[in-house]
Amino acid sequence: MATFLLVHQGMTSKPIYLPTITPEIVSTLQSIVPKERIFTGSKTEKFSKDFYWYSPILKRLLEDRRAEVAIRIDTREELRDITALFFSKDVPVVIRGGGSGNYGQLIPLYGGAVLDLSGMSKIFSVDGVVRAEAGATLRAIEFEARKAGWELRCMPSTWAISSIGGFFCGGSGGIGSILHGGISSGDNVKSVTIMTMESEPKFIKFEEKDAIKALHTYGTTGIMVEVEMRLGKAFNWEQLIFVHDNWHELLDWTYSVATDDKIVKRLVTVFEAEICSYFKPLKKFLPEEKMATFLMVDEPAVEALLESAKAAGIAHVYSRPFGNPPKPPFITDYTWNHTTLWAIKADPSITYLQCGFGENFSENLDKLKNKYGDEFLLHLELTLGNAKFEAGKPGVTVGGIPLIKFTTEERLNEIIDFCKSIGVGIANPHTYKLEEGGVHPDIVEKRALKDAVDPKALLNPGKMISYHKNPFEAQPT
Repeated sequence: MATFLLVHQGMTSKPIYLPTITPEIVSTLQSIVPKERIFTGSKTEKFSKDFYWYSPILKRLLEDRRAEVAIRIDTREELRDITALFFSKDVPVVIRGGGSGNYGQLIPLYGGAVLDLSGMSKIFSVDGVVRAEAGATLRAIEFEARKAGWELRCMPSTWAISSIGGFFCGGSGGIGSILHGGISSGDNVKSVTIMTMESEPKFIKFEEKDAIKALHTYGTTGIMVEVEMRLGKAFNWEQLIFVHDNWHELLDWTYSVATDDKIVKRLVTVFEAEICSYFKPLKKFLPEEKMATFLMVDEPAVEALLESAKAAGIAHVYSRPFGNPPKPPFITDYTWNHTTLWAIKADPSITYLQCGFGENFSENLDKLKNKYGDEFLLHLELTLGNAKFEAGKPGVTVGGIPLIKFTTEERLNEIIDFCKSIGVGIANPHTYKLEEGGVHPDIVEKRALKDAVDPKALLNPGKMISYHKNPFEAQPT
């Protein structure tokens, strides 16, 4: 077990943990996997980080956190043997997928080990349901599914690199959520199989609604090794961009598209004009001072949609088929949290929030703009419900990932408090703590699952803060 010293640095005391990985453990690891898949020292840096730096708060908290060892794992047998070893040595373990998370989900707080499951990437079948190992990328699944007339029901904007296990453990929805809802909506998830953290690890399969408790837990409730997700019928998507100089008129038209059941949609995104200026590769399509709506709609609906936009005085400026197989460029690369990435490239002071704007969304957006102006830039994502804010609520939800021009943590908290005061839901992206990052109506079940499959609390300690024990938490002396 890691032990702690309390080191005084100026006016504060900072707990420093002593290493858990010994030369003996490294030697044993080399008997399980080839030494070229074992990384120590500075080589663990790239395995120990995600996109936490989108948040200046998380950047300060997590910048110096790093695993003592990282292992690339290719098989269940390797995973089982390594997990049993770490259990016997009381080593904290964090699981890595594609590394595209934003909240420090995979950043080890207490050293120990990061297990990279990208080698466990087999896709077993795509016959209306994808059955795959947790390390399979969403890109690979989307391509294979479309060959058979299917597609992913939802995926993040990072679908090119994200693994399906990482998406299930750290995500909630994305592209496709306007049609099918988020990951845990309806019957999207058929099953997940996890491995326990014990002396003799076991594989446990949870099916249908029983699987929900294992989702979005940052790898604290078992190691996800295999998943089954229902697929949707593949459509011939057309990628479209529309622009207008009046926010309310553009939003009203976009909302009418989002709520029109006759138009099959995969993406509905709206941006303020300043955000559009950050999309350098699209500069020739996006006139200055114009707001924009990005859509993916089924090809047969395009003609009527263009007529609707023309009648509303909204200009159509871009069209491109998604393709089968998909061929870039993709407008999805500018939506969801890719938007934040483009903004930070242009202005490193920018950060973001995750908001559900409520039933009175137009009124709430006006309140935010009237109070904060260009400090709060509107980026909306319209979905069929949003589990982060309104679990189980039917119908189209107007949420989004607005950009914030960051000055101080105090000012950021003031903005968050104002949002809450007017009924805007916040899933705080500036915390690595599971319970503070969204709505978890099943947190009691999640804690019970952790109790059952992680008896020593070695899996991603410090992330599920409501769990009753953290053996690595420093105790002042």
